[in-house]
Amino acid sequence: MTASSLYAQDFGNLQIAMASVLILIAISISKFLKFDLEKDFFIAGLRTTIQLIAVGFVLRWILKGESALLNVLVLLFMTLVAAQAVVSRLKHKSLKMYGVAFVALLGSAWPLGYLSLEVFFHQIALQQASFFVPYMGVLMGNALSAISLALVNLERVRAENILEIETFKSLGANHFEAAHRVYRDLLRTSLTPTINGMTIVGLVSLPGVMAGQLIGGVDPLTAARFQILVMFLILLTSMVGTLIALFMNHYFFMPKWLTAHVPTWSFLQPPQEKLILSGPSGSGKSRLLKSMTGLDLSEIREEQKNKTNIMFQDSSEVIHYIHQKAHFIPGTVEENLRYPYSFHSHKNQAFDLEKAKHLLREFGLNDSILAKNATTLSGGEAQLVHLVRSLQLNPQILFLDEPSSSLDPERTRLLEAYLNNWIRENNHRLVMITHNQEQLRRFGSRVALLKPEGLAYE
Repeated sequence: MTASSLYAQDFGNLQIAMASVLILIAISISKFLKFDLEKDFFIAGLRTTIQLIAVGFVLRWILKGESALLNVLVLLFMTLVAAQAVVSRLKHKSLKMYGVAFVALLGSAWPLGYLSLEVFFHQIALQQASFFVPYMGVLMGNALSAISLALVNLERVRAENILEIETFKSLGANHFEAAHRVYRDLLRTSLTPTINGMTIVGLVSLPGVMAGQLIGGVDPLTAARFQILVMFLILLTSMVGTLIALFMNHYFFMPKWLTAHVPTWSFLQPPQEKLILSGPSGSGKSRLLKSMTGLDLSEIREEQKNKTNIMFQDSSEVIHYIHQKAHFIPGTVEENLRYPYSFHSHKNQAFDLEKAKHLLREFGLNDSILAKNATTLSGGEAQLVHLVRSLQLNPQILFLDEPSSSLDPERTRLLEAYLNNWIRENNHRLVMITHNQEQLRRFGSRVALLKPEGLAYE
């Protein structure tokens, strides 16, 4: 008896009932160990049975046809269902997210599948449902998995990495550069199962397509060659689908301040002024600073309404916002200082190691800190390195959010002395938040108190 005849023998309801024992065993184990997966197992088993039996009846009719139009309609239905499967795994579901999933699947599996059929199998393959539907189904299923992984993880990492995105945007990155590392990691995560499958194919398991061909009596070498094509197509389809989904999410769901072309803001202040923003905790000082650098559009709308004394300053490359909490990429301090020079806005500048060393020494830091892991710096060291990373780019206006909150008195003195010289010698400006009343009186040339009705200057 051949392998194909084994699978061709009658497999009826009795065999299905016997196979259901496997689900019952899984349910029993879950109940015994109190995993609370019994309902999930039961529903999954029931849906599998109903859906596959229904598909079997439908495919009996479809696979007998040779209509390209019918095949396309079947593929459209598969795409609609696949998009729903993607959205069903998301915590926050919406019609817009469904559209993202649908377009990602449509823009990846459809053109790549059609192109491969034309190149390798010619027009006749589009009409043969017995070949077209399973072939496109393999591409669609793998693209679905990759897109789902990317979108599910995007919901989490968007919130976790907002500080990184803000930091890079403040250092002159455009909206894609600011989120590049996030998208790179998401793409790697979504494609890891596919890459792992390609590295072990044939050694640990046989893919479904190749196994089906072997069962059908196809020559093993021919089946292997066909599987190579399928695996390569799966990788590219999954990658393209994931990229489409991420790019659409970038414009539809990322914070508006990241993607909108909004001019940054600056107080109307004379050269060399050191404006100190003061006010109780929670009054919105940090948010106001972000609005002035284009990192919070909601605050910009409020300021327009309140007609606070601010103006447009359409030059984000010369205005830097220094977040109270420093953020670094994994790597050494030197690697972090070099990183902003990879942004397009600094393409005409080159990292100057001697300048970086000079700035570090100005704040009492030794050259040896350059070789340190940036993510292990103390709070004070991190704040100073964070400041040096901006100062080396020659900004004209600095917006500082409590830059000395983690510094000892000596480092605070060095910081204030350097900033005083930097402002005076370069005719620059500075806006700073501080809760230190002594520093406010000692360092500031003008104080603005943030009140509900606007800014009151002292």
